[in-house]
Amino acid sequence: MRYGQAEITNAFAEITNAFAEITNAFTEITNEFAEVTNEFAEVTNESAEITNEFAEITNEFVMIATI
Repeated sequence: MRYGQAEITNAFAEITNAFAEITNAFTEITNEFAEVTNEFAEVTNESAEITNEFAEITNEFVMIATI
């Protein structure tokens, strides 16, 4: 079976569109990972703030205990 130029061009166009859809899907996945990473960063920063506050409280207890 012989294919004409238009059929070959259309087939390549379909393949190109399929790759574009795959690329878009990977972009969406990458964006989701970025959002999750940002949320983990926020939680990590909040944990660091809490840890620092506990350290300050601990230091104040130590100062009180040494009086």
